[in-house]
Amino acid sequence: MLGVGAGVGVEDRRVTATMAWRSTAGALPRAVGAPCLWLTLLLALPAADGRIGMLATELTSSSFSDFVKKSDRVLVDFYNPSDPQWSEMNLELQNAIREVRNVGSAVQIAKVNINAEDALAKKYVPNGPYPQLMWFQHGESTQYHRMLRKTKNVVDFVLALDRDPIQAFDSEADVRKSVNRAVWAQVPKASSMYKMLEVVALKHMDTVEFAFKEASGSDVRWLEEGEFDNAKYEGEVSTEALEKWVRAHLIRSEPVPEPQDGDSIPVVGQTFEELVLREDKDVFLLIYAPWCGFSRKFMPTFEALARRVSHVTSLAVAKMDGDRNGSPYPEDFSWNAYPTVFFVKAGTRRPVVFHGAPASSIVQLVHRRRLRPHPPCIGDLSLSTATGGPQFPEGTGRKPDCWTSQGSTAPD
Repeated sequence: MLGVGAGVGVEDRRVTATMAWRSTAGALPRAVGAPCLWLTLLLALPAADGRIGMLATELTSSSFSDFVKKSDRVLVDFYNPSDPQWSEMNLELQNAIREVRNVGSAVQIAKVNINAEDALAKKYVPNGPYPQLMWFQHGESTQYHRMLRKTKNVVDFVLALDRDPIQAFDSEADVRKSVNRAVWAQVPKASSMYKMLEVVALKHMDTVEFAFKEASGSDVRWLEEGEFDNAKYEGEVSTEALEKWVRAHLIRSEPVPEPQDGDSIPVVGQTFEELVLREDKDVFLLIYAPWCGFSRKFMPTFEALARRVSHVTSLAVAKMDGDRNGSPYPEDFSWNAYPTVFFVKAGTRRPVVFHGAPASSIVQLVHRRRLRPHPPCIGDLSLSTATGGPQFPEGTGRKPDCWTSQGSTAPD
């Protein structure tokens, strides 16, 4: 019996490959972490109080709410102590805490045992997998939740969010020297455009820098080497329009494919919203990688599913190469395993994620047309993403392995 959600060992790429001041191979050619910006960030951080703990605080249902509300910024680690790799992952987290304290960050860091605190896990990380880091601001959860475990990636994530959403610069040249991707706004700080920029910037603090200079006009541009460099924002003055413009520049996408024969609908980053977030149809979306042997083995089953339900006008079955395309809404659609299947009900954006569920469970769901929050994990090829596969940090030049019950398969 085939299952989906075999673990792929890879750190969350939104931080390691797209964070505003991190130098990586390929996508971001120049380091954002230039000394001038790092100095600016470090000076902006409050001095760490000597009483701030060097260990993550263990939270329970009775202490959680008070803890996240008493500090402006809190990072919470939802972890599974039954995971065989937990000791190693916990050590990485503790090292990260020491590093962020050493640079002056006073962000409170806590952790939640999902086995002991099932209600908290279901409330904040209902789809798993674990561990997951979640950022809280002013006592409220945010869209920033990441599956990170390498010390450097956790540190980068914390420092990306522990700052003001908009940074002041003297000139475009200074922006380009300091960051490799930015929204460069020359507008009056008292304007409605600036307020709109603040709202949108809060949603993208770990992916793009919002740089600002006081000016009498209204000039907002995208700065990044490549085809979108110096693109000017010419949309309406609304947060929705600006948000769409920013996401369009951030999305990683193959070219939109020509119409083609086949059972499932091909999706790329640029067509994700149109083909997956539909008002008229429920959608099954398979995220796969062409080099992954487990993806190739599961694909015929998924295509058979598409044929089997082709007569259902209110249901679409789609697929996307997750190695070459990204999600425009990573706060809701993210993956650390190939293949992963999402189910999205018509008119909604919050998917149900199938982790380690056999294909039969997906077919049963089609017949029942209702969702179970935690599909069963059975079958010879069903593996938890929390225990599958090695992890490789970005920049190593090596693609992640595809982990199956028979072992890992390197990409072709």
